[in-house]
Amino acid sequence: MRKSIIAFTITFALLCISYMMPVMAYFDSSNIQIRFNQKEADGSSRGRPSRRVGTGSRGECPPVEVPVTALIPNKNPGLTVEEHPTFWFFVPYQFSKISKGEFVLQDEANNDVYRTSFSLLRTPGIVSLSVPSTVTLEVNKSYQWYFKIYCSQQNLTNPVFVRGWVEREALKPDFERLLQAANDKRSRIAIYAQNGIWYSALTELAKLRFAEPKNTVFINDWANLLRDVGLENLAQEPIVGEVKKF
Repeated sequence: MRKSIIAFTITFALLCISYMMPVMAYFDSSNIQIRFNQKEADGSSRGRPSRRVGTGSRGECPPVEVPVTALIPNKNPGLTVEEHPTFWFFVPYQFSKISKGEFVLQDEANNDVYRTSFSLLRTPGIVSLSVPSTVTLEVNKSYQWYFKIYCSQQNLTNPVFVRGWVEREALKPDFERLLQAANDKRSRIAIYAQNGIWYSALTELAKLRFAEPKNTVFINDWANLLRDVGLENLAQEPIVGEVKKF
């Protein structure tokens, strides 16, 4: 009788394990694909032009194959859930070729919310710029930003620049529960991307990619995310770090 009970217990346990295996695999982050769900414009972004490829006084800057480019969706304003978001840009110029840079964040009435000058890092590549803790984006409000590069100290009126919009979205209860249930960073990034939260997905993934540049999983995730917004030409460019603000 005792042997029968033990045998039944072992059999039941094995059945439970085999039943749970597909569920466990489902939650295994190695099975996750990070793909950006670009939401259709609802009309609220009309009259808010973006320019993600740099224009301006190119004659004063060294010739490059790929221009200054903002890592943003081409169609819609980027969303974030952070109070102090981070922005990402590809800059093809060397430190020695640039006079300075400037970043400006404005509200919808074109009032400055944040303005800072910066210098580039010594290596061309993808750089970041974060809004400081002293500046908080309000929920459900849109902000315009400008990222400017000055190649000549003598001409500070006609920079190479890109511009775009950012809107901080409130975390709804269901969405917040999803994030809390995510068991690792890739799962959180996938949730952000699937829900169209561009800046949050991009920043979290860029941090992983920067920390482990040879990780093939992160390399593929990065390539997929950029491809989804038409920036596949930047997938192989190095992430070199944050600009130096002053």
